[in-house]
Amino acid sequence: MNSRTPAGVVAGIDGSAHAEAAAEWAAREAGLRDRALHLVHAVNTGTVTLSPRTGAAVTDLILRDAETLLTESMDKLRAAHPTLRLTGDVVPRDAAEAILTAAEHSELAVVGTRGHGGFAALMLGSVSLRVAAHTSCPAVVVRGPVDPGGRVLVAVRDERDAATLRFACEAAARRGLPVEALHTWSPVVADVGHMAPMVDELGEESRLHQGLLRRTCDPVIEEYPDLVVETRQLAGATAATLVEESKRASLLVISRHRPAPHFGLRLGTAVHAVLHHAHCPVAVVPV
Repeated sequence: MNSRTPAGVVAGIDGSAHAEAAAEWAAREAGLRDRALHLVHAVNTGTVTLSPRTGAAVTDLILRDAETLLTESMDKLRAAHPTLRLTGDVVPRDAAEAILTAAEHSELAVVGTRGHGGFAALMLGSVSLRVAAHTSCPAVVVRGPVDPGGRVLVAVRDERDAATLRFACEAAARRGLPVEALHTWSPVVADVGHMAPMVDELGEESRLHQGLLRRTCDPVIEEYPDLVVETRQLAGATAATLVEESKRASLLVISRHRPAPHFGLRLGTAVHAVLHHAHCPVAVVPV
């Protein structure tokens, strides 16, 4: 199968339960967006070390099995979503590269937490991590039982996250859900042994962070007058707070900021934490 039709939503499949859950989530999302869904099934055919004739036969067998899996996945999605515009492709290359290439002109890339290749102890597979770290479009890692009635939770760090809040508002509007914009911060005067009594300083810090939250959120909220959007700030560790708050969310949205030039890290510590431990699907938005 070779249906390289551009799609609004791209999802990676590999026959695993995690990928199946991601494809189902992607199908629902494509329906909500009124966009096509394109499935990518990447298979590695470059490790065969047999004779040329035997190697070619094995490669053909691998590709036929992959086509069968893709067809079965598409048939299952069509049965569940009869109006869905659906295409699919078997790609003989690295899975992360195949999904990233397919997502170059898409609105959204969707992957599961891990496929067949990961250790059972790992919370997130390398393919999912690479896709979340490198897509030019937002990427969703589908994890945990999806609560269709929960809120859309969005992490707001600074003014750069206005685009991420807008993504969250769009997702919430399509689902008829409220949005909670959450800003977390660590108090500068949090040395308990020496400065805990300095309530005035803590209050001033809180006011400064509240001002940052309002400057970031208010212009975006005005664009969605019919949407319920709550803003909240909490003093504490960002990663732990977001993981805990995700228990009551339908979707957690977080920014992927540009890496610092001297370090080049593609994902910050908070993004890493929620991708590994959140209790709901996580959308990573490049800003």
